[in-house]
Amino acid sequence: MNKVLLTAVATGVLALSACKQSGTTVSNNQTQGMADEAPVENSGLGNGMADGNMGGAANASANQAYVQDAATSDMFEIQSSQIALDKATLPSAKTYAQMMIDEHGKSTSELKAAAQSAGLTVPTALPADKQAQVEALRALSGAGFDQRYLADQRAGHQETLAKVNSYLASAPAGPLKDHAAKVTGVVQKHLNALEKIK
Repeated sequence: MNKVLLTAVATGVLALSACKQSGTTVSNNQTQGMADEAPVENSGLGNGMADGNMGGAANASANQAYVQDAATSDMFEIQSSQIALDKATLPSAKTYAQMMIDEHGKSTSELKAAAQSAGLTVPTALPADKQAQVEALRALSGAGFDQRYLADQRAGHQETLAKVNSYLASAPAGPLKDHAAKVTGVVQKHLNALEKIK
């Protein structure tokens, strides 16, 4: 009986010791877990910051592409419309051309200010394909000029509207996005005005 009692006491002591050891282990694990969690959180934060940097690079790239597209659109509309003031035979086409010069000139000024705030520069020369369109237009006259000018305006504004809407879908908040939001209304107004020219 004493043997049984001693075995029971020994078992109880061992169990208590195990519980205490287990509690220490759990406590150590929790402490260790907290120590382990800090690097995990930091690692997550690091990854988030890396993603943010990648997002920042993507935003910078999208912003630069928008500045390029908007500047190209403005330059093309202005240069082709300056030719139209001289060569168009339809009075309504000349009126439209003056509106293009005025409103795309204003857009260019606003784009320069928005781009400057983003640390970007606005291009000052047309890309080769748009320059070729301007030269082709310059070579025309009469009704042929009117048709080509109006067709170029329609296609150019439709292209610009699609690019601006694409940019707006993921653009970061800021002056460039504000500029793009304003541009959509102006471009749609120009497309609507084209429909009335006869």
